[in-house]
Amino acid sequence: MNDNPDHKVIKVKFKGCNRALCQNPLELPIQPNDKIIVSADRGEEIGCALPPVSANNLPQDMSEIPAILRKATPEDLSHNNENRLREKVALEFCITKVAELGLPMKLVDVDLRLDRRKIVFYFTADDRIDFRELVKLLATEFKTRIEMRQISGREEMKRTDGIGPCGLQLCCACFIDDFDPISTQLVKEQNLPMNPAKISGVCGKLKCCYRYEHDLYEEVLKNFPSYGSRLKVADKEGVLEKIDIFAATITVRYDDNQVEDFPLTDFNQKITVIQ
Repeated sequence: MNDNPDHKVIKVKFKGCNRALCQNPLELPIQPNDKIIVSADRGEEIGCALPPVSANNLPQDMSEIPAILRKATPEDLSHNNENRLREKVALEFCITKVAELGLPMKLVDVDLRLDRRKIVFYFTADDRIDFRELVKLLATEFKTRIEMRQISGREEMKRTDGIGPCGLQLCCACFIDDFDPISTQLVKEQNLPMNPAKISGVCGKLKCCYRYEHDLYEEVLKNFPSYGSRLKVADKEGVLEKIDIFAATITVRYDDNQVEDFPLTDFNQKITVIQ
């Protein structure tokens, strides 16, 4: 682990595609894909070690980062497999009780701590839910601490995973750790049509890729005028209609409505801005 030779901080992937930095106070020789046990809120969680973290990406305040307790033993792995089966039972039971109580909420997932000291039920809802009666029923049934955690549509898709419109695994489930704000301005910078069906992901929100692609577009587009700028090519005039940073082309729509593509390298050589 060259970028982090002391093994003091490890990035770990947990159930539900959640990823977090964890301290390694015992400096265990952890390698990517190792199964490890981490101290969690009121319990223990099992996770999978990810590739090393660069020292440049470490937080300044390490006090809130959970600690790695040990590498997973065969007993831990067997216990975890049993928990996955118990989670299915808990999910079905909770769905039944939600229906009986008439609560306007959708159960998404269940997470049973490795030591079974707590069960977390993840759900989505349009408004705040009074689930006190539900929690009583769950606590009576499972004899452990119950936590109800409301999540967003984006978080729901991250936990359940799936395939995006691009045909690849959802970015949120694959590598995005935190959901940064996404606005339609990021879509406009890519000169995409504001068609909700085209610019929305499977969660119904703006696609996450617009956020992490932003820096690349910003870096390239700062060297060119804004869309709609008046341009001159030889003896013809038109407007800047599109810049394709991947094909490295610039598209000009002339006043006679004809369209022509040029290499980006032609800008300021064959193409000039007149307005």
